[in-house]
Amino acid sequence: KQWYQRRVAITAGTLLELCLVFGVLWASVGFEYTAICGLTTASYIAFTYNVTVWRTKFRKQMNKADNEIGFKSFDTMINYETVKYFNNEKFEGANYSKLLAAFEQGSLKTQSSLSLLNSGQQIIITAGITASMYLAVQQILSGNMSVGDLVMINLLLIQVAQPLNFLGSIYREIQQSHTDMRKLNDLLSNRPSLQECSDAVTAAAPCRGDIVF
Repeated sequence: KQWYQRRVAITAGTLLELCLVFGVLWASVGFEYTAICGLTTASYIAFTYNVTVWRTKFRKQMNKADNEIGFKSFDTMINYETVKYFNNEKFEGANYSKLLAAFEQGSLKTQSSLSLLNSGQQIIITAGITASMYLAVQQILSGNMSVGDLVMINLLLIQVAQPLNFLGSIYREIQQSHTDMRKLNDLLSNRPSLQECSDAVTAAAPCRGDIVF
């Protein structure tokens, strides 16, 4: 609960900071830079959402393989004598190797998709800053803007990038945690097939046993 409350507070502060940056840009340098900043923010959020939803299946695949590896290891160790009795070591080893390969594949896809997400986010931020800097340089050359305005725009856009990174990280953590906890929720929702009768009574011991040496 405290973790959730902290994330909500950070998100609210980030949104407030974005609104303040948009207001300062609008009042100081006009609509063009505000539009570029808004487009960059919208592109960042859309890209983060779509890629995070897309890469969730890789996380599920990795979690499924991890669970199967744990089950196979436990089952093999518990039934060690049976495996040895039927001379099934190679068969069990091959199955375990397949599960390890599936886990490795899911882990690689999860890490690769995370790298793609981070790279895409940085490309979007860099493109927005570059477009704003190009427009500012053109206005400086035409005498409609000073170098100080360019520095201000650069600082404000960099200031926007930081809260966007926070929002992206928070959403990614929430989505990943939800994926990891889904399996546990499914397990807890299962009900045993044998249920105790509603009218069951506690059996009373007929006698008290003692151990005497």
